[in-house]
Amino acid sequence: GVFIPAGMPRIRNLCIWRKLLGIILMGLMLLMRFLFVRRQKNGILERQRRIRTYENHHIYGAEIAGAFLREFGYDKKKLELVQKCILNHRGSNVMEKQSPEEICVADADSISHFDAVPSLFYLAYVQRKLGIDDGIDFVKNKLNHSYQKLSERGKEIYKDKYEQVISLLV
Repeated sequence: GVFIPAGMPRIRNLCIWRKLLGIILMGLMLLMRFLFVRRQKNGILERQRRIRTYENHHIYGAEIAGAFLREFGYDKKKLELVQKCILNHRGSNVMEKQSPEEICVADADSISHFDAVPSLFYLAYVQRKLGIDDGIDFVKNKLNHSYQKLSERGKEIYKDKYEQVISLLV
């Protein structure tokens, strides 16, 4: 650890929350990376499937995670929690998050957009072939939406970064 003065519980809680978020996000990233590599080896990455999975990646991801975790004898309750986190992380499908893990994963998904702004521009200009102004609007809208779907605690933590990134796009 990090030294936290005794009289500063808010900072202590923030550090604990961020550490938990990091652990959960790292675990999910490793799982998804493993599953992606496995899918590549199985030759399932044809274009039609990618299009279908982009729109329903939360459903498809939960199915893949469930199959993977069942294969390795993962505890059923934990498996269901992982699937629920994946299903409920998506901002365009607003679902009530009931557990701290669901909130944490949804926040991590939103936060990841602020750390990957160049990839949003790539999506706008290269993949979607948008013009300059439309591309900027696309990225701004994506970031605004991502910020709005954060939990109140997440908004508090990421407010400064959100304002800094948005100010560059005006």
